[in-house]
Amino acid sequence: MILRKRPVFLLLFIFLASVLNLGADETKDSYIRMLIKDRTGRYSLYFLTDPENMKYKPLFYSNANTSFLDINVNGTSYRLGSSGVFKTRVDRENTEPVVIYESSFLTVKEIFTPVKTLSSLTANGIRITIQIQNKSENDLSVGLRMLLDANLGEGRKNIPFITENHNIIKEKIIEGSSEERYWISRGKDVSLMGSIADPLDENARKPDYLHFANWKKLSDVPWKASYHEGRSFNKLPYSVGDSAVCYYWEPRSLERGGTFTYTVYLTTEDITWYYPELYVEPVRPAPVEPVVEIPEIVVEPEEIFDQSAYNLAFIEDQARKLSLLTNEDYNVIVLRMLKDILNQFIAGEISLNELDLLQIDLAIERHGSRQE
Repeated sequence: MILRKRPVFLLLFIFLASVLNLGADETKDSYIRMLIKDRTGRYSLYFLTDPENMKYKPLFYSNANTSFLDINVNGTSYRLGSSGVFKTRVDRENTEPVVIYESSFLTVKEIFTPVKTLSSLTANGIRITIQIQNKSENDLSVGLRMLLDANLGEGRKNIPFITENHNIIKEKIIEGSSEERYWISRGKDVSLMGSIADPLDENARKPDYLHFANWKKLSDVPWKASYHEGRSFNKLPYSVGDSAVCYYWEPRSLERGGTFTYTVYLTTEDITWYYPELYVEPVRPAPVEPVVEIPEIVVEPEEIFDQSAYNLAFIEDQARKLSLLTNEDYNVIVLRMLKDILNQFIAGEISLNELDLLQIDLAIERHGSRQE
């Protein structure tokens, strides 16, 4: 696909739910694996897609050297992990891996924390917290950019990036002030979701903008790459179909002794984490004694859906039939069916448009208020 980027040997930290003590309700299996290069502090991130055979898939390009931080100080850019001005070390703070880049005038910390999104049963991503402290005796103009070599959406007929409102197949800039909350690089077996808005802190500073473009174009410059909206993800002759996303926090004044903090989340796909109003708590009815054998009613997806539309009347009719057989609350059954529909949508198995999602949301609110 692409002629570039030799693989390298990665070393250091692995996130294990049992080791990091994520909580009693967490599985002790390791689903997120993170490898950090001790010399540069650059990292790779993997997700366990085949637990039976313990097979992990990279969530972005596995050569850690192709994703990195650049810091801009008083108009001069430094590539962290490569610049001789900043020394690199890898450590732990409160059990969390942290990469520390240190110069005579700045300390940059990159802290990695495992996270569990709303619909996930286990840790399925990381929060990256970047702290920049001014050690000098003067105020400094400090900016930051984070280049991520995303690749799951690459390939023939694939869509490199997806947001709520855009299918990004060519170069594009999305402003942090937009209504967009996330981007997705969707692969065959797993997808990577990156934050634009912080799903846990609405007051967190957003990036000023994100630049979706060819990786080499973004990598070859020390700070800003030129922007040509609609240009392909190619940079001939060697970089073809090679997509990447670059976060930009523009330079601003950092007072002596002051600290800037920026946060980015990288997880597997879970849209409900950014729109919690779409999430329906799984219904677990209490067991009824004695257990009665009842015939199984199978609701086939194709019976419910006609392309992007869904048939609420059919769902409610099936729920009434099942309620008569089981004496289970009719509204609870409807809510469970609607949750199954949203899960299929999130998994990419069916298509829903904005009107469908609004109608489902209203139906959930209506039936939720009627539960016995």
